[in-house]
Amino acid sequence: MKPEAVTLVYMGDSITEGQYVDSAFRWTDLVSDGLQKSYIATPVNLVLLNRGISGETTRQGLERFARDVQSHYPDVLTLQFGLNDCNCWVTDRGLPRVSLSAYRANLVEMIERARRFGASEIILSTNHPTLRRKTLMSGESLEEARIRYNEAVRQIAADTSVTFCDIESAFKGLDDAKLADVLLPYPDQLHLSKAGHETYAAAILPSIESAIQRVIKRRDS
Repeated sequence: MKPEAVTLVYMGDSITEGQYVDSAFRWTDLVSDGLQKSYIATPVNLVLLNRGISGETTRQGLERFARDVQSHYPDVLTLQFGLNDCNCWVTDRGLPRVSLSAYRANLVEMIERARRFGASEIILSTNHPTLRRKTLMSGESLEEARIRYNEAVRQIAADTSVTFCDIESAFKGLDDAKLADVLLPYPDQLHLSKAGHETYAAAILPSIESAIQRVIKRRDS
């Protein structure tokens, strides 16, 4: 095998950025460390870029997509958004920050753009459960909205034939006490704790490993 580079971009919001957790414990860093160790004795050189930004919706992510994704011509892209999109601020009078229809359209456009700029492997993820159950101005909780937006993610993955990673299922079945362990404590109850990042990394790593292997196999064939 000749020396080659494989570029992976992690794209998303605060869950991808790893807000409030030391960088060494973020799921992206845990995954990146595992990948680097897997390929340390090979001529495959990995370029691993975290482009998660806290507080962002898909609308904002799409605005910076050219700079943070397209300009790197990634081979592999992980895509995670939604917890901000489905949120409802008091100032929005019952409207989500991004409507469900716009959320769908934004993710589909990101996928189309990523493919045009070289991403042969795209991994689209659902969002993990939270303890945000307060009824918002929309009449539903963030948790209820998250579940609806996750269903859109599942459908988009099927419609666009990208790799689907069901992060939600990795946390499924946890009672409130165990869920509290993988989330930051009140008043946050949404962002991942160190244990939460470990769970997330374990759930998504197999999909990323397989994606990189497919990229290398296609080049060698």
